[in-house]
Amino acid sequence: MDSARLTWNSNSDFEIGGYTLTMDYAHGGSKIKSENRRFLLMKAKNFIGHYTSLVPDECRKILELGVYQGGSFVFLDQLLRPDRISAIELSGAAIPALDQYVSDNKERARLYYETSQDDVSKLQEIVSKDFDGELDLVVDDASHFYEQTKTSFMTLFPLVRPGGMYIIEDWSWSFQDDFQDPNHDWYPIPSPANLIIDLMEDMTRSGLILDIQVTRELLKIRRSNAVASRVMASQARRGRAYNLL
Repeated sequence: MDSARLTWNSNSDFEIGGYTLTMDYAHGGSKIKSENRRFLLMKAKNFIGHYTSLVPDECRKILELGVYQGGSFVFLDQLLRPDRISAIELSGAAIPALDQYVSDNKERARLYYETSQDDVSKLQEIVSKDFDGELDLVVDDASHFYEQTKTSFMTLFPLVRPGGMYIIEDWSWSFQDDFQDPNHDWYPIPSPANLIIDLMEDMTRSGLILDIQVTRELLKIRRSNAVASRVMASQARRGRAYNLL
């Protein structure tokens, strides 16, 4: 899609569909709150092109994992104008601006608070109820933890239609200086970068993954035409032990 639909007001603010999106990416979370028709998009500007390059006709059913202040939800909806868009959020704290947005678009938009990305039965229920069992696009901007991210992928990727896309954001945080400090709370947590090895292995063994694109900002995994089956059902690695990063 031509990014001309975005009207830039500054390096951090743009307008789309009558809404203003303010980008403010900060470790630990931005302090900006979404209000009225102005939403926080907690992404850096270099993320935007990954989404403006998507083809709207190929993204009619979208599920987002993690909304923070809702800017990404509004951005995806206004950019791609899907038939249905739903999102989950671990926090139970209401986001009034996003609640109003969902209410204004209630015929096709849903938001589920207090829902963890590794709640397998809930994810399956949402896909069945909201999307008739099949997705075009999944955007994972939730925990950024290896185990939870992997569980979401194993649950949802088989439900992505052939040719559909699964995006995992911020896979590389563990390589950044802050997280290399043994005193950091996240230092003991396995890196989501381990997923890249998991994905490459599964692309070879199961055939459900068509290709994987690794960029600094995110991973893009495209679904093949193979008959849906379990992903990551086995981890052979030629019999070798696999130590997580």
